[in-house]
Amino acid sequence: MDVPENINEAANAVADSLNAMVFVYSGAIDHEGFGGLVKTLEPSDQQPLRPNAILFLTTHGGHAGLAYRIARLLQSLTKNFYLCVPSECKSAGTLIALGANEIYMPLVSELGPLDAQFRRRDEIVGRRSGMVVRTALDGLADETFKVYEKVMLGITRRSGQTISFDVSSRIASTVATGVMAPVYAQIDPQSLGNDLRDLSVAKEYGNRLVAYGGNATEETVTHLVEGYPEHEFIIDSAEAKGLFNQVNDPTDEMNSLILALGETVYSVQKPHAIRRLDGNFEEGEINDDGTDPDGNGAAGVAEGRKAPRRGNRKREPKETEDD
Repeated sequence: MDVPENINEAANAVADSLNAMVFVYSGAIDHEGFGGLVKTLEPSDQQPLRPNAILFLTTHGGHAGLAYRIARLLQSLTKNFYLCVPSECKSAGTLIALGANEIYMPLVSELGPLDAQFRRRDEIVGRRSGMVVRTALDGLADETFKVYEKVMLGITRRSGQTISFDVSSRIASTVATGVMAPVYAQIDPQSLGNDLRDLSVAKEYGNRLVAYGGNATEETVTHLVEGYPEHEFIIDSAEAKGLFNQVNDPTDEMNSLILALGETVYSVQKPHAIRRLDGNFEEGEINDDGTDPDGNGAAGVAEGRKAPRRGNRKREPKETEDD
């Protein structure tokens, strides 16, 4: 398969095949990224509105509320919202996937559990997974039952069943409580409640997105929140096809654009790479690599630099470092 040298050419092929606007978003789901995406939605003579949209998304995750806003924005502005996952789409990225009408995943791509990420207490940098809370509680519950079961069966067996089940059960409960109480005492109820609340918020966002997108069910959302042991668990395309109604292999046009974009979508970009790629640019308005002549790459919009010229507006003077 030939790879077009011009990203704009490859994007237009995707746009024509789906009658869709074509966006790329590579980076964290945060306020900066959300603002950058909103700016790319401004129509122009070169980039008019189309009834559908496809988002090429590469992210490790981020803010659940902003992921919900991104998905709802694309749902509300388009008849069909398509999502293509070139490589990684984790956590809050999976929340966006729940809002898509169809998902396209190459063999090497992956989604992740629907997990909330919380800032670690007493740390300026660093986050912890909300799944740690659920895993810890499940583990403590299992260990408590094992202690209870072992004691109760031991009493029953060694007494030759002369001690009744009711008495054995009460003794076993007392022992299990005494053994596990110090462990449970170390749990901060407020932190526990906050973490479980945030997981519940992510779940409610997911339920609302699937109700509108129709590509999954509330059972899918529950499984994505509760059915995986860790944040980094890989949900490949084969497993995703069992969770969503429409998960397809990328078309030839999509594969051409993915290959043309290269590292931009193969790894999460820092700063963000956010841009609308389709459109009819005149010679000199956009380079073959998808950047504009002023040197602004895909991250230009998110970084606050000038986007390519739109309509008949005059090009403003180039900013200096002193600005």
